Amino acid sequence: EAKGHAFRTDSDTEIILEAYAEWGEPCVERFQGMFAFALWDAPKKTLLLARDQIGVKPLYYTRAGNVLYFASEMKALLEIPGISREMDLEALDDYLAFLHTVPPRTFYKAIRQLPPAHTALWRDGEWRERRYWRLQRRDDTRTPEEWQDAVRATLRDTIRAYLVADVPLGAFLSGGLDSTTILHYMNDAGAAPVNTFTVGFGKEGGHYDESAQAATTANHYHANHHPLEAGADAAALLDTMLHHFDEPFGNPTALLTYAICELVKKHVTVVLSGDGGDEMFGGYARHAGAALAAQFQRIPAPIRRWGLNPLIQCLPESTRGFHLPRRLREFSAGSLMDPVDMYAHWISYYQQADKALLYTSPVQRALDGRDALDRIRALAVESGATDPAARAMYIDLHSFLPDNVLHYGDRMSMAHGLEVRVPLADPRLAELLAGAPGKLHVHGAKTKCLFRDAMTGLLPPGVTQRKKVGFNPPMGVWLNTTLRPLVDDCLSPETVRKRGLFHPEPIAAMLEAHRAGRRDYTWHLWALVVLDAWQRKQNGV
Repeated sequence: EAKGHAFRTDSDTEIILEAYAEWGEPCVERFQGMFAFALWDAPKKTLLLARDQIGVKPLYYTRAGNVLYFASEMKALLEIPGISREMDLEALDDYLAFLHTVPPRTFYKAIRQLPPAHTALWRDGEWRERRYWRLQRRDDTRTPEEWQDAVRATLRDTIRAYLVADVPLGAFLSGGLDSTTILHYMNDAGAAPVNTFTVGFGKEGGHYDESAQAATTANHYHANHHPLEAGADAAALLDTMLHHFDEPFGNPTALLTYAICELVKKHVTVVLSGDGGDEMFGGYARHAGAALAAQFQRIPAPIRRWGLNPLIQCLPESTRGFHLPRRLREFSAGSLMDPVDMYAHWISYYQQADKALLYTSPVQRALDGRDALDRIRALAVESGATDPAARAMYIDLHSFLPDNVLHYGDRMSMAHGLEVRVPLADPRLAELLAGAPGKLHVHGAKTKCLFRDAMTGLLPPGVTQRKKVGFNPPMGVWLNTTLRPLVDDCLSPETVRKRGLFHPEPIAAMLEAHRAGRRDYTWHLWALVVLDAWQRKQNGV
């Protein structure tokens, strides 16, 4: 308006048009919030495609000669006459490593996705792509107290900005630090009483269930609390999930998100989520592990390699949500690698050696020389961080958060027409924290130190010291019980051979070890079940 632009509506879309008229394609560098849009410049005969900085919203496209097709879901592009449905084997390779595809690939060779923080210009059949935002790490001399003040102020202002809406708002609530902070600032801004929503799992999901803590927190803030209990029947949503993803997605949390979004939509149209808090503030156990590994590696390598590691690798694992034995095994094995490769292996599932046994000869030849973890190594270099925790957080902010967490959050919420806002994944918060050294976030085995210190005294007693549980279903239990018939059907030797991608023997070995309780292969097996279900939909069988 200061530059002379007159607005005729209250639509946020008109902001995009006027900003483009003023600044052209670089206008996206000024935008805050989540977006994916296409804008046609008729005088220049140029199409602009853009996706938000962190990657909340998706944008897919395919090219056929001089024609460009684009959509927010792949199913729209699959309606194009004659479009190829050939599988992209490199996307399969990424999927087995990370449980999801990695931009710009999808499971379809013909369809690509615009990466986060990118624009693309299409003119006269030519495609020009540009990365318009990059998180720059920097040195900042603030004291810990000044950092805490800055975090509180940024959280307050960011969350308040996310409350602007013409419809009722709610909040996901686990009772942990992230969701409680959001609820606190919603109340502080006058949004009370807030509708809050949580999901529990009953006795079979004891290690995952946070419903009691959530109820206590909701009561503290006088919220209108709505609990939901999920059971193994959530897996009956597998076909529904595949319909909304249009490709395999191996994180079973997507099933829970679909179920809770269905509940939420009955009460509100917009809900705030704590997604992004772990990546921004160093909340994962692996962030602490990255810092602790440097100390562990002071033990002479021969002692670790030939003494400690063989013993630790013999630890039996739990399929009931007790992750310590598995994490100890991964930590010990990772200590024998360089720090970047160590972290890359921690955040991946099927390793190169696993895939070498799994792939049939044609798949192995097609992927010869490819390593899905090269992307993680590239992000480590791009981060410019020498601190292990800071480097790990940068990697997760640019991979795990957009490609996994935000991806399933957007897909499963939009399936119900529910808008999920993620203030803790705001780029302004990321830019602030880019100056914070990793040691402010992680002290020994303690995570989110800066965040906890900033919120101590503001949140209910105990919340800032509560350990992270994570929003995961007890899938390991379900695979051995209620879902056993589904697993046996999808992963039978006959089915595996018919698909032609994998040898059945390593899959049978994983299944036997999982059921015997020697190893927790929950994610590995579920990823294969989802892949087979998707192939059945593709083949109509």
